[in-house]
Amino acid sequence: MANYATMRSGLRATALALSLGVMLATPARAEKVERFYLGVGSTTSEYWADVALGAKAVAESVGGKVQVLASDFQGQKLLQQFGAIFAAGCARCVVVVDPASNAFTKALVQRAADADASIITLWNRPESIHPWDTASPNWVANTSFDGVDSGYRNGMALCKALGGKGNIVALGGIPDNPPAKQRLAGLAKALAECPGMKLLDTQVGDWDTTKGQNLVRAWLARYGGDLNGIFSANDGMAIGAVAALREKGLNGKIPVTGSDGSSDAIKLVASGDMLSTIKVDAVGQGAVTAALAYAAASGDVDVAKLTEAQRDFWLQQTLVTKDNAAAILAAKPDLADYTYARIKANFWATSPGQIPPGANK
Repeated sequence: MANYATMRSGLRATALALSLGVMLATPARAEKVERFYLGVGSTTSEYWADVALGAKAVAESVGGKVQVLASDFQGQKLLQQFGAIFAAGCARCVVVVDPASNAFTKALVQRAADADASIITLWNRPESIHPWDTASPNWVANTSFDGVDSGYRNGMALCKALGGKGNIVALGGIPDNPPAKQRLAGLAKALAECPGMKLLDTQVGDWDTTKGQNLVRAWLARYGGDLNGIFSANDGMAIGAVAALREKGLNGKIPVTGSDGSSDAIKLVASGDMLSTIKVDAVGQGAVTAALAYAAASGDVDVAKLTEAQRDFWLQQTLVTKDNAAAILAAKPDLADYTYARIKANFWATSPGQIPPGANK
């Protein structure tokens, strides 16, 4: 993918800066790591399957095996599952987990620290706590994708498709979830730069396809021909929106945006039923986080010597439009790139940089 190569080149300077700290660190004595745990939102999601693919590739490259636990986006369920694992101690365990919402992050990392596990969180970090000031060094790092950037680029794609003027509605994710808030903040930024585009309504769709479909049905009944565009904070709800439009013969006529880059959504972009989505590097996310947590658990990296930028960082994502949808669908990950030996050369090679203060408010 030409745009992927360009992104890697553009990230090179940032990645080099991020890597300097660990290059200067003196590795401690390597310890044997046998247990890898991956806490995901769902086992039926393509995104989470890709995260697991990356994590398993790294684990297998060092002789380990990943146990996957699904929260079904219920933080309390996740705490109970990991509570049973941590109860017997988890020294030199690798734990990579999405806490489901900010409300469960601190409890999860503290329990991991009490069990002496090395934990990396995905997506959900409350603004007030960080890996370096809470349960450190066991809370090794936190990673996410830039939701403001996602919302902004999709919002500006809508603005361009509407010729700078029109009425739109927005489907939001789980309210306490940082990416849900960030993506709507990004849309607000786009609206400020596109004053002719008016936001008629925003509703919570909880990342759910059926809820997205039902909300769009209601909007079509309420606004009729005055509705010109639909912004969705994720692909699942966007796919539901397209289904509702198809019922009225409006698919492809009212532009819809999504985020996450599922293959189903990208196919809709390629066919013209969706306008755009953001493809996140889920395989890379699973691989990088498993590798960094393994490095901490094994003593290959001294967590105390990592910089704040190396412990709370964005991962790469790409805007998908009709121009690049076919190329992105055709691209398949080469698992030979996702071994521990390769990733440890620079854990931050494709990171756009540190998550800035205020991003998780």
